Amino acid sequence: MLLSYKLGSYFFIRVINNDLISNKKNKNLVSFNQNCNLHLMHFKLILFLLFFFLIATIYSCEQQPVSNHDDPKNIVKVDSLVSQGKKYLASQIELLPFANELLKIAQSTGNKKALVYGEQYKADYYWLAANHEQSMQMAIKSIADAEKWNLKETLPQTYLIIGNLNKENTNYKMAFEAQGKGMYWAKVNHDTPAIISLLSLKAMFIHTSKKLPHDTAYKDTSINIQLTTLKLAESNIKYERRSIPLYDNISQYYLNEKDYNKAIYYGEKGASVAIKYNQQRSLTYSYCWLGQAWYFMDEKQKGLNYINKALQISRSIKEPFREMELYNHLYDCYCFSGDYKTALAMSSRSHKMSDSLQVLGNEKQISELQIKYESEQKDKAIVEMDRSQRLKDKQIIISLAGAILAVIFFVILFLQYRILHQSNRHIIKSNAKKDKALEDIAHIQAHELRKPVASIMGLINLVKAEDYELDKETLIKLEQASIQLDTKIRAIINHVENDKKA
Repeated sequence: MLLSYKLGSYFFIRVINNDLISNKKNKNLVSFNQNCNLHLMHFKLILFLLFFFLIATIYSCEQQPVSNHDDPKNIVKVDSLVSQGKKYLASQIELLPFANELLKIAQSTGNKKALVYGEQYKADYYWLAANHEQSMQMAIKSIADAEKWNLKETLPQTYLIIGNLNKENTNYKMAFEAQGKGMYWAKVNHDTPAIISLLSLKAMFIHTSKKLPHDTAYKDTSINIQLTTLKLAESNIKYERRSIPLYDNISQYYLNEKDYNKAIYYGEKGASVAIKYNQQRSLTYSYCWLGQAWYFMDEKQKGLNYINKALQISRSIKEPFREMELYNHLYDCYCFSGDYKTALAMSSRSHKMSDSLQVLGNEKQISELQIKYESEQKDKAIVEMDRSQRLKDKQIIISLAGAILAVIFFVILFLQYRILHQSNRHIIKSNAKKDKALEDIAHIQAHELRKPVASIMGLINLVKAEDYELDKETLIKLEQASIQLDTKIRAIINHVENDKKA
């Protein structure tokens, strides 16, 4: 600001000096005054613009830089990959290529949407592959980046993944917390499909948590939630795919309640929609509940066929965790029919897979990761609040400094204007006096000096006519005329000297 003021002052003084020299040469004081006023207005405008530019620059420096290096082709490609990936959220094999491609685009172009969705799909992939620790790490990274880049539409699905991870490690407290956070963001985003999925997830948590003898915190109201949510999913064909887990969960509920006919009814509906949308993992649940329902209704071979189909699908889509769960369900079936030898074999295979997957060991790690993330988020929030407050204080100081500089600038400008204005008035007044003096001199010359000069010239002509003989009377008259001329000349000199003193 000080530099701009000095430059502006220098420019203004140079212009004024040039005008002074020009006007001294041209003696055009009226034009000089007009030029002064014009340059003064220009100077005000220039300094005002410089001041405004300085404040705008300071303010813009305090803002977060926003950059977007995506070209339209990349944006279209990312949107297409995200749209296709959403169709395979429950399929481990098909989802991985979309996740890798999105992360590749994010790395090469800096596309934030590609980054967040790529991380979410990778978290979903690791979850389906029973790599729970990697899944939680990637899910937490996706949430952090989504919050950083304001991509809130991704949060419901990512919290759904975290809820499932905690549920599969029997940490229902944190599973319910994750489901609640996902539901909050689904409502904020007005995302009906996500609301359906998260309500279904909550009902499933309620139902499965009741199987644990130590967990009696929640009443089993899952069937009411599932049936209500199913009506919402069935209300519009575009939500049909979201009805698959609802059919499966309702089928499981009636299976546990030993209402096998209803379990089969909803299991078949779930299998039909899962086949329609190629949701292979969901199909393993439909076949599992159908298989158990038929087995418990004494249709053992039919029931085993369904469960074996579920096992084949689990192996084909490379989901060992799901395969381990199916062996547990076979154990239940063989125990029901009294075939304890085969039941023991199924239990043994399930435990071996559990040990290899380190499922039990993951529980503590998964919980610690989420708690660590939430603690870091709180710390970040505190740091952000401090940074925001410091930024506000800095902006206030800058604004005050700018205001003070503006006041000083306008005071100096006003004083300069006053000096110039007074100088102009003095020059105009002085010129007016000089003009008056010149008019007086011209009047004296035109009227008063002319008389003695004419008398002298007349007397000289008279002397010439007398052949240069000068009598006393003529000499006296010539003397008197000379005295009159001298008196008038002295009067003019005194008038000029008095004007100079004034």
